[in-house]
Amino acid sequence: MVDRAVLRYIRELLDPYSIYYSDGVLNSEGMTLLRIIAREVLKEYPSLRPRFAKARRRRDYEYVSSLLNDVISYLSQQSQ
Repeated sequence: MVDRAVLRYIRELLDPYSIYYSDGVLNSEGMTLLRIIAREVLKEYPSLRPRFAKARRRRDYEYVSSLLNDVISYLSQQSQ
């Protein structure tokens, strides 16, 4: 199960106006959060590895938010 800190990091990255984005692209602090999220989520869902790799390459809000919304749906299915 993913811990509360990771869920908080996901919420932070879903806000396009957070301090983790510069001009719609993840900055270095945002990339650090994405790395932490990936490390924890991939323990349970290794099939998401290619999507996290693409998010690290692209770094734009649209792709990152799409990935994180999918992660939330995976986690919500697991908790049911």
